[in-house]
Amino acid sequence: MKEIYTSEVNQICNRHGIAIKDLNSITGSFDKKLFFINHAFLLRISATSMAGEQARFRRVATLDFVPRIQQVGVLEDEAGPLYYTLLTLLPGADFVHAYSETTLAQQKQLGQDLAVFLDQLHTLTGTTYDIGLYVPLIPNFTGTWREGHQTYWERLKQETATLALKPDSRKLVENAFRFLAVSSAALNYQAGPKLLHNDLHPQNILLNRGRFSGVIDWECSQFGEADFELCHLIHWCLYPPKSNLDFRPFLGAFFQASPQCTQVPSLAERLTIYQIEHELQQLIWQGSRAEAERIPRLKQWLEGGVADLLSQI
Repeated sequence: MKEIYTSEVNQICNRHGIAIKDLNSITGSFDKKLFFINHAFLLRISATSMAGEQARFRRVATLDFVPRIQQVGVLEDEAGPLYYTLLTLLPGADFVHAYSETTLAQQKQLGQDLAVFLDQLHTLTGTTYDIGLYVPLIPNFTGTWREGHQTYWERLKQETATLALKPDSRKLVENAFRFLAVSSAALNYQAGPKLLHNDLHPQNILLNRGRFSGVIDWECSQFGEADFELCHLIHWCLYPPKSNLDFRPFLGAFFQASPQCTQVPSLAERLTIYQIEHELQQLIWQGSRAEAERIPRLKQWLEGGVADLLSQI
């Protein structure tokens, strides 16, 4: 993707009658450029079509605390078309950056508010499951939740078999697949496909003046069982990006609020399955360079890391 300069942003803003008073560029994911405009708008620009992403924003448009599409379009450029989405910019900062300025009471209130938000999100339902983390490797799966994950495990097994892992790491990966096979019955319970954010963690949760103000980054949203939403929250509580961040009070308040996604039989076992899938998928995507990080985490999940964390909150 070619470098996008202020001139392209100016053209888009002029097209929609926006006078730029303040402009900041940030690094985007999925080959996108992101711009904050006038502390009011978020402009996302890509050299590839954004139709899928725009559809994901539209399907949560009935909810509070989510960005809303203001404009979409295509900017013709000599190097090719540039696709864009102009969204409302939610106020505040993400929980990671705001953490040091929040009180314990505010962190607990955030957990309670997030529980209410997820109950509302999960009222949006689909007809099939999207199986996979971040991106659905098995989209629109018409079978059961358990069958979808068992199919996913076969793909994970095939791809991890090609990795150049140390003997001890290979043995642990084999143990992980044995755990999945033995524990698969924990996935029998299903309430039907719910719309999930699917990348829900503290860096995608916003606070404004210490209060919950929104959830951002909906590009990965897909349909699954509601408890799958907890995967990244659990992971970030056990493995925060910085050692001084303790998200357990927040997570404890979230669980105490009893959102529907926590009211699932065999929850700790199911969440362990999801964490194992996550570590295996990261090994596949990152290769052997991730072995030193992911294998110890995989070991901790197999040794009851989820149950230990839940007992602490």
